Amino acid sequence: MPQRISDEKQIERQWLILNKIARRNGITKQQLIAETGVSERTIERDLPVLRRYFPAIIDEKDGRQKRYRFKGDYQFPALDLSIPERLALALAQDVTTFLEGTPYFEALTNAITKIRASLPAEGQDYFAPIQDILAFRLQPVKDFQSVAPHIAQAETACEKRQRLDLVYHSASRGESLQRKIDPYGIAYSDNALRLIGYCHTRQALREFVFDDRIRSLTPLNETFERQEGFDLNEYVTRGFGGIKDQPVQAVIRVDPPASRWVRAQKWQGLQKQIDLGADQIELHFDTEGREGLMRQILQWGSCAEVVSPPNFREEIAQEIKKMTKKYENP
Repeated sequence: MPQRISDEKQIERQWLILNKIARRNGITKQQLIAETGVSERTIERDLPVLRRYFPAIIDEKDGRQKRYRFKGDYQFPALDLSIPERLALALAQDVTTFLEGTPYFEALTNAITKIRASLPAEGQDYFAPIQDILAFRLQPVKDFQSVAPHIAQAETACEKRQRLDLVYHSASRGESLQRKIDPYGIAYSDNALRLIGYCHTRQALREFVFDDRIRSLTPLNETFERQEGFDLNEYVTRGFGGIKDQPVQAVIRVDPPASRWVRAQKWQGLQKQIDLGADQIELHFDTEGREGLMRQILQWGSCAEVVSPPNFREEIAQEIKKMTKKYENP
């Protein structure tokens, strides 16, 4: 059995045991064996583990057996969730499969395993057919398993406001760079998990994607204070396509057939969309992601035309000329 499945089964079983121990009269070992369907040896292995984490578990003589329960004044925390709410949370595990390999996905898996174990029989019966008609499978875009230690280090540094020494391989420059970073937070946006922080070399906020480009992260014996007014959620909404560089206010005219699906999308920095008729639309952007918007316009190909500003229009025209030149001489 794969390790992950084995771990989930163990968590689910132990959480189920805790819920049974929480009954008013507790439960005996033989009852646990009968109700969980596992061996006596497994129960005997689980009980010491649970008692280590829940010291309020006591055992009492019940004839020839021991009865396990919680001390009278102990209130075992119960999940006050409806069956649909628990099912929705259980399905959330599929939605977040793109984070597989990160500490967050592992924690979510453990939590959802406990939630599923707490479902009553009617909920368990309902869950299987629901999975047959609903599927959310977002494939991981990075090998997060290999950078999981870096993610954990960065999260700790963010919480403690601890400065980091970062060695990062720059894809644009093709070389490794050493930076001193004040880590502000971690965010998932535009198919990447990113460390966001203040770079002392650039004296500005920068993003570093959690992948093999992060060569090392070393906590320093230095603390920092965030820039006043910084809001991580607001920051993530800036830029375009995961790129935050120069600001630009641009008007782009989009013709069919691209306009038919462009109009149905939500675009970062889009301020206004005007229907010009005949399936032609005009998009008004105000964004801090000039290069990201440029890349998107090039993806729309001949269906897109930059109306303004003139310097942005010229920048894209020059890029198109360079592209054309590559195809003129095969």
